[in-house]
Formats: sequence, structure tokens, C-alpha cells
Amino acid sequence: MSYFVPTRFVWRFGGRQVHLCGSFTRWVETVPMAPVDGTPGVFAVVVHLPPGYHQYKFIVDGKWRHDETAPFMPDPLGNVNNWLFVRRIDPTPTPVATSSSGSSRTGGPNPAATSHHSNGRIARSCGEYTRKKISDFLHAHTAYELIPESGKVVVLDLDLPVRQAFHALHEQGTASAPLWDAVDRCIPGVISASDFISILRRLRHSVSSGANPMSEAEMDAHTIRGLREEAAAEGREPKRLVYVLPDEDLAKVVARLAANKCSMAPVLSGDPGGAEPPHVLHLATLSGVLACLMRHFRASLASLPLLSQPLGSLPLGTWSPDAAPLHTVTASTSLTTALALLLEAGVSALPVVDEKRCLVDVYARSQITDLCKGGAYNRLQWEDVTVAASNSAATGGSLSSQLGARVWVVTKDDTLRTVVERLAVPGVRRLVVVHPETRRVEGIISLSDVAQYLFL
Repeated sequence: MSYFVPTRFVWRFGGRQVHLCGSFTRWVETVPMAPVDGTPGVFAVVVHLPPGYHQYKFIVDGKWRHDETAPFMPDPLGNVNNWLFVRRIDPTPTPVATSSSGSSRTGGPNPAATSHHSNGRIARSCGEYTRKKISDFLHAHTAYELIPESGKVVVLDLDLPVRQAFHALHEQGTASAPLWDAVDRCIPGVISASDFISILRRLRHSVSSGANPMSEAEMDAHTIRGLREEAAAEGREPKRLVYVLPDEDLAKVVARLAANKCSMAPVLSGDPGGAEPPHVLHLATLSGVLACLMRHFRASLASLPLLSQPLGSLPLGTWSPDAAPLHTVTASTSLTTALALLLEAGVSALPVVDEKRCLVDVYARSQITDLCKGGAYNRLQWEDVTVAASNSAATGGSLSSQLGARVWVVTKDDTLRTVVERLAVPGVRRLVVVHPETRRVEGIISLSDVAQYLFL
């Protein structure tokens, strides 16, 4: 049974003919508004709307107008629309209050006394409505929609020497890839930036304990398979394969990535273990899901009202109740210390700050493959390379040439929509929140933070 709430719209800014148009008329039909008796220039109409979020606009003497005194927001096409959230009316009878003179009147809220609580309820309603819309989208769309019409997927052979795998990932511009076992004809797992960090830390520890540094020829004797078998023998079982199927909905994709703390999962043509080995069709990522979401709502982002909220008002990232402490390093911090902190703190990136805690750069796990340049990973066995030197080597000595691509920033005044749009850009996995004037680091927002807040 449908439920509608009588909702009154008022235009107070003059005109000869005024019509109302909005999402509830599919932006096609218009509703004529009548002049209000005794109030020149004011027009009103009552429309019965279903509970939920609605956008609307006025057509005054043939021109589109919006009410600047009511809530409004821009859409991706540059239009500005008013919006409102219609709540279901509580059927409980309104209590009757007695005035000081003894007469009775219908009880009603005191606007001054309840404005704070009303704003809080509206904010919660916007959040609930937005999450419901996003949840409906995630359940209605599948991983198949993440697969581009054309593209490439990097898959590494399990018997490839680790050093060559390191270089291959760097040349392909990625920090992780699925593995292919040609012996068992299966996909046993994924090699990631964390695996390379662990390998380099072990080499460093070995040399510090008195062993000789490995030459490139000696490194080539160690294959990915050999390292996985060695780890298993030491009780460090390699992570099991986390994958998704094309016909699984995006809600399952997001939940699986979050539950396994994965940055990506291969999209396979079928379940492993079948008669024929599955093909790797694509790599599913949280960034890909966000991009899919933004494409779907690109013409109606205003229908997700939570995205209009400023970042500083939301329990997101560094400001979420269960957030871990914000870890930072300086340009002079040794790279081995930074790599250890990345693994031990369980974070994907570390802001690089100066003595005033102002943002200078960022060092992320995915940058580990940059050590391929000039064989820097070989020197790391015995030399204390700093974070600044590593980043400088990665950019060919010019920090500014890559800094803009590596460091994405926002402020607490930016909206959640800005955060989502930037994180939907391929390769962007986190945003550093800085003070707009001093660039002092105030927090960090990652893809997993946004997924936890909006999707789960």
C-alpha cells in the first residue's frame, strides 16, 4: 500500500505564473502554483509525496529558479536544485496542551527549542536515505560491470624469480598481481606490495646479522614459489586466494574485500577447482566500485544528500570512533623504519611531514616497486636509504614532477562528494586531510574508510 505525505511548497519571490517541477514529476510534468490570497508575489501548492528524498525547482515566468533560502545543492551538470526529505508522519495523536490562561490549544514544538534536534534528525535521515540508495545500487549491479570493454590484466608465473617479478610489476605500473601455477594449472593467490616489503626486510635483517648481501644472480635463484613454500615451512601460510565471480553483486564484492582486508581481488570466469582453470577477467577494487557508483549517479548525484555534508562533520577515517592513531614520518626517516611501520601499523600509506607537521610528501606501500630504478632495492640490503631519497629516486630527482600525482589532499570543509569523486580516480587510494592555509596534516581518508562508511 502506497503512503503519501501532504507537502506544501511556497515561492515567495514574485512572478506572474509559477510552476513546480521535480524528481517526483520525473522532471517532465509541471504543477501549477496558486497565488496566496492577501500576500502579493507569493505562490503555493500542496503535493502528496512518498517519504524519502526529493529534488525540485520552480519555473517562474518560463525561467528555471531555485529558492536560495531553502536547502539547495548543485548537480554534476552545473544546475542548482532545491531538496527536501519527507518523513513518514507519526500516526500518534498530537497531545493537547493547556495555555496559561486555561484555554486549550493544539500542542506543537517550539522551533527555538527543537532546532538542534531537528537538524540532527535531518542529518541522520539523509545518511539513512543515502546508504539505502547505495545499498540498492550495490545489490542491483554485478562485478561484470567493473570489467572494461578493453584492457589488460597482469598475471605472474609462480616460478618467476622474485627480482624479475619486482621489475615486471614496476614496468606495468602496478604493485600486485594474481599468480599462475603452470604445474597445477590454477591460480593459487596474489603477490602484493606487502610481500615485497617483507622480502626486503628479511634481506636487510640477514645482512645486519652478518650475512653477505645477495647479488642479482643470487636473487634470481629465489622464485615466488620457493618463497611461498619457505614461508609455509616456517608456519607463515600464504594468504588464500580471494576472488569474485562476474555474476556476484557488488555488495558481495565490497564485503569480501573488506572482510579479507584486500585492496583488490581477481574477477574469475569460474570457481577454481573445476574441470577447466578459470580465466582472470579483471581485478575488482574498491576504487572500481566507487567509479561504477559515480557513473550510475553522475546525472543525479543530488539524490545522495549525504554526499553534500562537509568532511569535518562526519565520523570518517581518522575521525571514526575506532580509528587507529595517525602515523607519520619525516623526510629523514630511514626507509627500513618506514617499511616496518607500514606493516606493523597495518596502514597503506604514511604522510611525510616537516617539523611543523605540515605535509611534504607521502610514502605508500605501493611505492615499493619504485626501488627497481637504479637497483635501489639492492643497496637497501646494507645502506640506510631515507624516505626522501627513495621518493626522489622514484621521480628522477624531481619531486614536483610526481608529487601532484602521488599526493591528493582535501580539507575538512570539502564535501563527502569531493572525497568520493577523488577516490574514484584510478590509482588514488587515499586522501590526506590538511589545514587549508598551513597544510598541517589533520588526518587521512582511505578507500577502505569510505567503503566502511557508505557500503557496510
